[in-house]
Amino acid sequence: MPLYALFLDVKKAFDSVSRYFIFEELVGTGRFSVGELNLLAEMLDANLLTVRDGISVSESIVQSNGVKQGGSMSPFLFIFALSDINSIFVDFPDVKIILYADDMVLLSSSLDDIRRSLELLIDYLAFRDLELNFDKCKIMKFRNKGRGRLAKSDTLIVKNEPIEFVSEFTYLGVVFQSSGISFSKHIAKKVRAAILATAALKSLPKSSLSTALKIFDLAVAPIASYGIQVIWPYLTLHDLNKLETVKSRFLKKALCLSKFMKSRLAYELADSEFFMEKLASQFSLPESPTFDKFIDNQLFKISEIDPAFYGAPAMVEQSWKNVCYTMRHALTRHACHGFHFLLCKRKIYHTSATKECVCKLCDKEIDFYHFLSCDKNDLSLSQAANL
Repeated sequence: MPLYALFLDVKKAFDSVSRYFIFEELVGTGRFSVGELNLLAEMLDANLLTVRDGISVSESIVQSNGVKQGGSMSPFLFIFALSDINSIFVDFPDVKIILYADDMVLLSSSLDDIRRSLELLIDYLAFRDLELNFDKCKIMKFRNKGRGRLAKSDTLIVKNEPIEFVSEFTYLGVVFQSSGISFSKHIAKKVRAAILATAALKSLPKSSLSTALKIFDLAVAPIASYGIQVIWPYLTLHDLNKLETVKSRFLKKALCLSKFMKSRLAYELADSEFFMEKLASQFSLPESPTFDKFIDNQLFKISEIDPAFYGAPAMVEQSWKNVCYTMRHALTRHACHGFHFLLCKRKIYHTSATKECVCKLCDKEIDFYHFLSCDKNDLSLSQAANL
């Protein structure tokens, strides 16, 4: 059975709600003393606004509606104005409402029930000087894993205002899709935002590695992991792999490596845990076959690393991880590819040495890290890194 979700946008909700209505409702509770009501009356009384543009000051503007932006009581007063909203749906038991401040969602398997309850909701809001912004109101039909077309009867017109059916909608920062069980577009959006945040960290390669990892935890990880506790059970292996690229791209930038370098090498150089592993631990996320498969795949890739990699100077000596270490790029790049391509006679691209690998300088069969041991090589690591 399909499920309809109607996402409602209240026009300038906090700026428009009736102060007179709020005060009447507060008085009607009978829970406030005369002194408290006098204080609330002062808070909700009309106030004057002026606009200063640096040259002149406007005439005073009377503000008699809305709660004050930034006021500590404002959220409570607004929520109080809508505290009896559930009374609308008494005759529509199939309709559920999700309400977070002024963000509302109506849920029902019956489009007709949504239509009729919405008409009542519009009148309810109008009594509080609130109205819907129909251009921003959207409706989704969660169905059959998102497959199939909308039925001809899937139309919603209320008060002569048509409401558009959409295949995806962002609610409270989470992108919902019509399948109801896929969050691939949410993951793609958050990954893109996190990578842009990484790109903005221009001085990252100069930071100490420990500082860089703290920056990741504070400035990048929260962007990528937004909503992770809610969507975790529905993430596919592809989603987890995509999320993991956020940290691998960050590490590569901090390590002065190309974004095309194998991610497994970046993790080993940084001696850092996988992003998904950290999130699972941090948020106590449940284990799943998908997560287990992800970890198995990552560990298998680590096992494929050439043992010679662990003998590279960058893996043996750790001073390059300090702040403003000028040779970091040379050491990390040598560890990842050994500058093998500068010496090997083989023209085709390859990521491991074979018996066909012969040095251009000494004509000897070479391994992947021959660069530092070649008697005929006059280049330093720094010179090679800058070629």
